[in-house]
Amino acid sequence: MRAAGPSSKTVTGTIGKSKQPPLLTVAQARDRILSRIIVLDAQDFPLSEARGRVLAEDVRSARDVPPFTNSAMDGYAVRAADTRSASAGKPVHLEVLGEIRAGVAAPTSVRASTALRIMTGGVMPDGADAVVRVEDTAEREGLVEVRVAVETGTSIRRAGSDIRRSDVVAERGRVVTPGLIGVLASAGRTSVRAVRRPRVTVLTTGDELRDAGETLGPGQITNTNRYTLRASLEEAGAEVIDAGVARDDRNDLNDRFNAAADADLLVTTGGVSMGAYDLVRSLLEEHEWVDFWQVALRPGKPLIFGAVRGVPLIGLPGNPVSTLVGVELFVRPAILKMQGRTDLERPRLTAITDDDLHNPPHLEQYFRGVARRDGDRVLVRLTGDQGSHVLRSMADANCLVVVPQGTSEVAAGNRVEIIPLAPID
Repeated sequence: MRAAGPSSKTVTGTIGKSKQPPLLTVAQARDRILSRIIVLDAQDFPLSEARGRVLAEDVRSARDVPPFTNSAMDGYAVRAADTRSASAGKPVHLEVLGEIRAGVAAPTSVRASTALRIMTGGVMPDGADAVVRVEDTAEREGLVEVRVAVETGTSIRRAGSDIRRSDVVAERGRVVTPGLIGVLASAGRTSVRAVRRPRVTVLTTGDELRDAGETLGPGQITNTNRYTLRASLEEAGAEVIDAGVARDDRNDLNDRFNAAADADLLVTTGGVSMGAYDLVRSLLEEHEWVDFWQVALRPGKPLIFGAVRGVPLIGLPGNPVSTLVGVELFVRPAILKMQGRTDLERPRLTAITDDDLHNPPHLEQYFRGVARRDGDRVLVRLTGDQGSHVLRSMADANCLVVVPQGTSEVAAGNRVEIIPLAPID
């Protein structure tokens, strides 16, 4: 899958070559990215692989559900008229003609003053129009003592009462949930046509990066982004291709870019700022297509969006919190759109902040917070040090606290907008 838009050899003329234009807002940057992202192709998937995918077809039922009228209870299939006078003090006695287990046909029909013992899910026999619960009966010597009167239709599930043959049970664009998988199976489907998951290549950059568990030498750090990115993108539904770590070398980076040609999206971390070794940005500007660089955002301002060999690229900053905020605001919506989703952003809530919040007014800032419910209110506190290098501030958070562009301060006790990242207790 390729990005829609200009040729991958087209470079914007302003980036890095003249006066920087005004920074895009977060919303503008997200819209620019999403305008270049298209929904991927559809494939047939067995139900065992359908969870979380978006349907690319309307699904109609091939049968009635339930397919036959059956008992909703363990009890006795009866004629309701035969129980009309029954009570605890004056039960009615009916002859038991046999038993109907789930999955077998009724051995006979029900006649006046008779009953058939029936299990939940058992086929209702001819002649019976109600079921008396086993709790309301006692059986002795071939007779069942019925202690309650029942109405016609009591404890019966009619054929087609859930779904009728040819009903649309799921519409195109719906996300397949575990419950829907059961409906699809009951409707006679073994597979569905759905949008495939995007293949997302993840490339981290930097000579200083080492994998988890490796001994760290002078100036070296653990490559946390390699792990957090993979987890975040898989959570959004992507099939992640780990392209490893690119050295601060143009040839190595270019080779890894070339290897990502079969991906639907390329996500990088590091190399997008203004340093001498920020090669991701440099290579994109010289040889590829750049849509924009930098967003009016904290943390995560030096974000870049472009394409490599026609593959959309979102270049995130290297600081670990900036990376995860960038995923939430830009990468996750792109991945969801590729899958045919329309709920691209998480619902936002209003909360009361416990802390004073300070913000450069030319930026939109995303603090990491812990939100909690207090009656009908939501309260939120910060997770401590909000530095973009403090990954724990993100790990401990269940929400992002948004201070919009143009706001320099929010005093404690005032309302703020939050983006829940997890359920709020």
